[in-house]
Amino acid sequence: MKERRREKEKWSKFCPKCGKKTNDLFDSLCKECFIKQTSLIEADFKVNVNVCVNCGGYFKGKERTSIEEAVADSVRKEIRKRYGYECKVEIEEEQKENDSRAIVYLNVKAEIKGVEIEERGIVEVIFKKEICERCSRIAGGYYEGIVQIRAKNRIPTEGELAMAEEIAYSSVGEKDFISKERKLKGGLDVYVSSMECGRRISRQIVKKLGGSFSESRKLYGRKDGRNIYRVSFSVRLPRSS
Repeated sequence: MKERRREKEKWSKFCPKCGKKTNDLFDSLCKECFIKQTSLIEADFKVNVNVCVNCGGYFKGKERTSIEEAVADSVRKEIRKRYGYECKVEIEEEQKENDSRAIVYLNVKAEIKGVEIEERGIVEVIFKKEICERCSRIAGGYYEGIVQIRAKNRIPTEGELAMAEEIAYSSVGEKDFISKERKLKGGLDVYVSSMECGRRISRQIVKKLGGSFSESRKLYGRKDGRNIYRVSFSVRLPRSS
């Protein structure tokens, strides 16, 4: 009698789908049925990625990305939206690409409600051609700063200006750019995309060629309720010995 009661207490629940008796239910289903009904990658799931026709970079909105990052981020967000933001998701990818789209083969592992689920699938990436903000600014001659390379009480040599120019380009970060240069009788002006970029270039020139630099700001206008400045970086190479 006691044995029957223990057996009854041991299996107090059952899966309504397959009838299996178990105490471990996940969304009211046994583990096996829960895994079968859980889809990590929807059959018609697609990811849109912008491609710059000028530089060939991939973008989600204004943020530069890669196809792999865009797909992984979109799939991860979709899984967490459906099954909870605490889900752990691991994604392995390989892709085949042409001019208009890419096919990405995924192996996705996720932990949902304590159950580990693994699924293989395919995601299509649709390319939308555009000109990215950086390339658009370069084409428009946009700049926020000017690095003015001069020398104290003399005219810089051609060798010094060539070295300064090389240092300037090697100091440009991934998001920055040099929009134009102007060679003058007394030196070189380098127009840069940001104040930070101009400051970095000035520091590197002084570090490698000597001298000093100073900066001054001039109000250029207003945008979205804030003042916009352009900064001049005055680099002075040392006197010749």
